[in-house]
Amino acid sequence: MRIQHARTIAVGFALAVTSCRSASRETAAYDSCDSIMRSSQHCSADGNVSVQVIDDRRVLVAIDTQDGGKPDGFVDQLFLYTASEPHGFQTKAEPFSGHVQHSGGALRVIGKDGRQALLFVVPSAAGNEVSRSDRGTERRFDRSIGLSRYSGWHGLRVARLNALRASASCDGPPGACVEVDGIHIQFPA
Repeated sequence: MRIQHARTIAVGFALAVTSCRSASRETAAYDSCDSIMRSSQHCSADGNVSVQVIDDRRVLVAIDTQDGGKPDGFVDQLFLYTASEPHGFQTKAEPFSGHVQHSGGALRVIGKDGRQALLFVVPSAAGNEVSRSDRGTERRFDRSIGLSRYSGWHGLRVARLNALRASASCDGPPGACVEVDGIHIQFPA
């Protein structure tokens, strides 16, 4: 019985190790991760990045990854950030070629030209600190309520993010939900 239990743990560990590769492999267009994010797990992706300010406390970051070719126009990864107080951040809705890195409670967004460097951090109870970029020019958001990551969106086009609007049906506080084309998106509250 103990041997079978040990084998089950070993197989689970092997699957976990193969499901996520290190973010230091910058040659990969997308370092996939499983749906259970651990604080030590890093994921990264390259592609067309769209940063949308929803209101004075919420920011949406979407990426259309380059899986072996050109991006296909659909959102592959979606990150939803909610600040604990107004952030004063404004963006234009134009997607740009960029790189995102995600690790538990942190999201780093970097334009391929080195601009648009943003860091969204949700400090953990353990007090884990996220290092700044080498250039030190990124804009840091750390007065946070939450950061959510979603992947596997089917049918949500990057170009349609410009049409996001407040959702009439929402389980969260006012302004926490947006929708487009019948797709409802709820920000951390």
